Amino acid sequence: MFKKFLVRFSTFDFVIIALLSACGIATKPFVRLLAQVFTGTFIPIGTVAGIFYMLWIVLACSIVKKRGTAILVGIVRSVLVVVFDMLGNRGLANLLVYVVPGITLEIAMLLFPHYVSSSLSGFLAGGVCNATGSLIVGWLFLRMPFIPLLGSLIVSFFFGGIGGFVAFKLFVILNSFKEVKQHNQPEEM
Repeated sequence: MFKKFLVRFSTFDFVIIALLSACGIATKPFVRLLAQVFTGTFIPIGTVAGIFYMLWIVLACSIVKKRGTAILVGIVRSVLVVVFDMLGNRGLANLLVYVVPGITLEIAMLLFPHYVSSSLSGFLAGGVCNATGSLIVGWLFLRMPFIPLLGSLIVSFFFGGIGGFVAFKLFVILNSFKEVKQHNQPEEM
C-alpha cells in the first residue's frame, strides 16, 4: 500500500519535497531564535514562528500538487531532525510535531478539490498545520492550561495561515517565471 502511494510521485516531486523539507529544518534554529524575542517563555515558539515553518510545507504542496505531499514533508523533516540530532529534550516524541500536522493538513485539504491551489487553501493549510503543531507542543509537552492553550491555538492558526498565504503567493511568482521563460523561448521551425 505504501509503495502504491509513493508510485504517484515523480523523481522531481521527491527532489522538491526533500529540498523544501531541508530548507525548513535548516532555517529552524534562526527562526527559533528570532521568535523567542517575540514570544518570551509563555507561548510555544512555533506559534509565531509558524509563518516560516509553514511556508516550506505549503510551498511543497503547491508545487507538487499531489495529495500526501504534506505527510511526506513531515516524514522527511522528522528523519532530518533525527539524523542531525535536533531532537532537543523531548526525544523521539518530537517526531509527532512533524508528521501529525502534515496529516491534519491533508485532512483539511479534502475541502478543496484542487488541493493547495488558492490563497484561501494556502492560508487554511498553513493555519491548520501550525495549530496542530502548537496543540501537540502546548498540550502534550508544556501541559498548558486550557485558556492559554486556546489562545496559543488561535494565534498559531493565524500566523501559520499567513505563512501558507505567503507560500502560495511565492508559488504564483515562481510559476510566472516559468511561464515567462516558456513565452520567451524561440519557436521551432
